[in-house]
Amino acid sequence: MGTQERVAAPKISILMATWNCSSLLATFFRSLEEQSTGDWELLILDNCSFDGLPQLVRQYQAAHPDQLIRFSSQTDAGIYDAWNRGIKLAEGDYLCFIGADDIFVSPESLQQLLDLTRSSAELITCRNAYYSSDGHFLRDWGSAWNWRRMRESMNIAHPGMLVRRVLFERFGLFDSSFKICGDYEWFLRLTPEVRSIHAPTSVLKIVQAGVSHTRIGAVYAETFRAQTRHLNFFWSAVCWILNWLKYSRRRLIGLT
Repeated sequence: MGTQERVAAPKISILMATWNCSSLLATFFRSLEEQSTGDWELLILDNCSFDGLPQLVRQYQAAHPDQLIRFSSQTDAGIYDAWNRGIKLAEGDYLCFIGADDIFVSPESLQQLLDLTRSSAELITCRNAYYSSDGHFLRDWGSAWNWRRMRESMNIAHPGMLVRRVLFERFGLFDSSFKICGDYEWFLRLTPEVRSIHAPTSVLKIVQAGVSHTRIGAVYAETFRAQTRHLNFFWSAVCWILNWLKYSRRRLIGLT
């Protein structure tokens, strides 16, 4: 079926913020081609890349006319600004945020998430497989949505999970003044009544090389800022200490 013949909106909109990462995007495209379901669209939200990324996207679009791939390139203020642009453009019922350096674990990864949309859950959480930059497997990680636990720290795997688009209409877009933890601040806005379901197997393979894994001090500073916005100062300070203790333990046992 050609793109021009496709009438129904896709079930899943995959949002990806990019900047000068054409080599990574080529690898992701190969992973995407292997997916068994086609009920998705891909929105590439680029920050005016100059490494050949726009040309790569156009080549892929031309080679795969049946796939819904949209490219938006303009100067942005960071990943959350780019994602906000994508949320406004997205047509899917569910939004899925994925990094350019992530790849799907198996050809059934998207179908696994798509099957869970039949539950009408507003959040479909998942696990991901985390690797070190040298290819060493670290752990499978990602908890089910739990409003109380979320107040302590980010305990769900945001990449790969599905968020019903209507939640952004109810709770607003990401705060683009955050550079690392804007997704965590957004999750703190949600209420205990949000309906969720969990996919217990890993969806993405993720290399722990981004700023959220390498700039730990900045991560915990932004986490503290998000918590003080929605929780009291004392609770936020206690969580800040606990997060550092948990990180120290992970380092000692080689999980980071």
